[in-house]
Amino acid sequence: MDWRHGFAFAAGALIAVLSPALPPPWLLGVLGAFSLLAAIRFRPARMPAALVLGGCWFLVHAHFLLAESWPADRAGSELPVSGRIAGLPERQGDRLRFMLVPDGAAADELPGRIQVTWYRPREYLRPGQRWRFDLRLDPPAGRLNPGAFDLTRHLLSLGVGATASVQGGAERLATAGWRGAVDRKRQYLAERLQAETTDLDNAALLRALGLADRTAISPELRELLQRTGTAHLLAISGLHIGMVAGLAGFLGGWLLSPLLLFNASLDRRRLAVVAGLAAGLGYAWLAGFTLPTVRALIMLAVAGTALSLRRGVQPAHALLLALLAVLLLDPMAPLATGFWLSFSAVAVLVWAFAWRPSRVGQGWLRGLVLTQLVIGIGLLPLNIGVFQQWIPGALPANLIAIPLVGFWILPLLLATLLTMMLGLPSDWLIAALEPGLQLLLSLLEWLNAQAWTNRHVAGAGLFAVILAVVGALWLMAPPGWPARWLGAFLLLPLVLPADRKPDASVLELTMFDVGDGQAVLLESDGQRVLFDTGPGDGEGRDAISRLLPGAGSSRFGHFLDGVVVARGHRGHAGGLATAAGWSHPLRVRVAPGLGGSDCRQGEVWPLGRYRLRFLHPSPALPDLGDNSSCVLLIDGPGGRALLTGGIDHRVENRLLVDYPRINADLLVLSAGGHRRAASAPFLDRLSPQLALASVDRHDRFGRPHQEIVERLERRGTALLTTGRCGALQVRMAPDQPPRVRTERGRRRQFWHDSYGCP
Repeated sequence: MDWRHGFAFAAGALIAVLSPALPPPWLLGVLGAFSLLAAIRFRPARMPAALVLGGCWFLVHAHFLLAESWPADRAGSELPVSGRIAGLPERQGDRLRFMLVPDGAAADELPGRIQVTWYRPREYLRPGQRWRFDLRLDPPAGRLNPGAFDLTRHLLSLGVGATASVQGGAERLATAGWRGAVDRKRQYLAERLQAETTDLDNAALLRALGLADRTAISPELRELLQRTGTAHLLAISGLHIGMVAGLAGFLGGWLLSPLLLFNASLDRRRLAVVAGLAAGLGYAWLAGFTLPTVRALIMLAVAGTALSLRRGVQPAHALLLALLAVLLLDPMAPLATGFWLSFSAVAVLVWAFAWRPSRVGQGWLRGLVLTQLVIGIGLLPLNIGVFQQWIPGALPANLIAIPLVGFWILPLLLATLLTMMLGLPSDWLIAALEPGLQLLLSLLEWLNAQAWTNRHVAGAGLFAVILAVVGALWLMAPPGWPARWLGAFLLLPLVLPADRKPDASVLELTMFDVGDGQAVLLESDGQRVLFDTGPGDGEGRDAISRLLPGAGSSRFGHFLDGVVVARGHRGHAGGLATAAGWSHPLRVRVAPGLGGSDCRQGEVWPLGRYRLRFLHPSPALPDLGDNSSCVLLIDGPGGRALLTGGIDHRVENRLLVDYPRINADLLVLSAGGHRRAASAPFLDRLSPQLALASVDRHDRFGRPHQEIVERLERRGTALLTTGRCGALQVRMAPDQPPRVRTERGRRRQFWHDSYGCP
């Protein structure tokens, strides 16, 4: 095998992920056939032909997957669906989420995999069971916000063609079959670990470390692991597979040695390799064949085979074989973030160490420190460019966590799983496990509390990321590479991006995509005011903490200079507890009835050279529900913007009387554009150039209402919605019309329809 051709095929598949749109199928067929013919007939053309074939392989599968996705024009359709439960059901609070593989007569018109959400289920689901549900089906899509997780891409990587919610009619059709046997065993072990562990976070870590079951991890624990750079420990990969295979190989080579008396062709090394591979395969099966597990298993198989045949194998070749196997078995795998993290980490280690001679006796601590330094530098472009965070505390965190997990927690956990499968008592092992878990979490919490351990880095462009990749590789290059220290300078634009000087004459308004709710961030001259806080439970679990990642790490002063909650709707006030903690308590205003300092007509806040004036409600008015919403007028050098909360035409008429000269360049529609708002006289007086609405992508209330859409069209007012275009960013500057940039328009990727969004 020519390794260069395999590398070219893999590179073609990975480059195809960047395609902004899918070429037509006939063009992919022609390119694939022509490339295959060229590779067979012309030897010099094999490298470019392999590159094109890799790209066609990915794009053809993307075509098939998108073609079977539930169509947008049938969003919200309800129909009975029967199918098999696949994988482990995931329970979070009163919500159960699981994967359904349809069968029966309707299977031909349905996608191959449906992600189903069931609120307050009354039944216990087991993998492999067949059920019938009345489902409300939607296309696979998520919300689009700057720097946030791309759910659409994630669902596509899992092969999900539709999302659904159970509307009723749940009926079990058949008991669990043989297909779900392994997942049922995983479910049993996960529930045993949960039941026999005293602490919920400890149980969640054990389930993730031992079974690749992350369903029990709380948002707080997930954030702790991410902020300390230790989230990779939850991925069952080389550490887990290597330990299981090594132990099984050692015991297998010793216990099976009597077989050497009966077959002279055998030797202890081959027996150890077979036993190790069998144990690794069994453990990967028990862990659900996650992507890091498959990658580690393939590399182990390559190394084991070479060891049995007494032949050497380069680590880079083993990694390339694992990459090709994953791409061939799961062409959509490059859409998963874990794919890039898993292969990038190993590739960085191969690049840094494969060319260096090994030093016997250099010490495990020195090796651990060097490994963490190399991974930290090598993955820096990915962490900052994708996750917008730099974690200096990851080095000490991993120096503590990896020995704890590798020498204490993981061996005892594997022994616990073995005793559970054999039906033996395991409580004594868990009792020995929990102090290690408590020590690990305590140390991580202490590190997370330090100001220097985590930095939010925003604004890194594509050029800075590419420059940093070159710099990281240059810095870790093999011995003899010229001026390796120059690589550090190429990292500086990414680590220390140029701060944009705030302009007091410019107002930047960002309406986040939060579904059925609203959250609008106003920024000018380095000051920030949040108007509505998005959905949440009001006690800290909310969307705004994910939308403003830099706020939680602010150590000096307050991240926000003011918070306004316009109405008591859960989608507008759900993040109040979090947002209020980021702002000075004297600059928090809420709608009447929410139990805080009410917003009142006439109050004015400064924001750079802009003034934020509350136009409603009046102190003399009683509580009128949504008609007591806070109405905010923003006035400054770049023009005027009016945010109307949840009022209807009656309050609009009052505003026209109280403020006869009212006008606005930008209008945020009331409650996403409900029918009783944005009346014709109100729009005539305002004469807005642009209107924004915060709604769900497939809004069940049909907002913004068609009558409002028609009124805006007659007046030549452009309308943009978060449901259609994702997060909306508006820049208002002197002597310029409002300039709009949408998140869907920015993400020119084939799994996102542009819908004509700017």
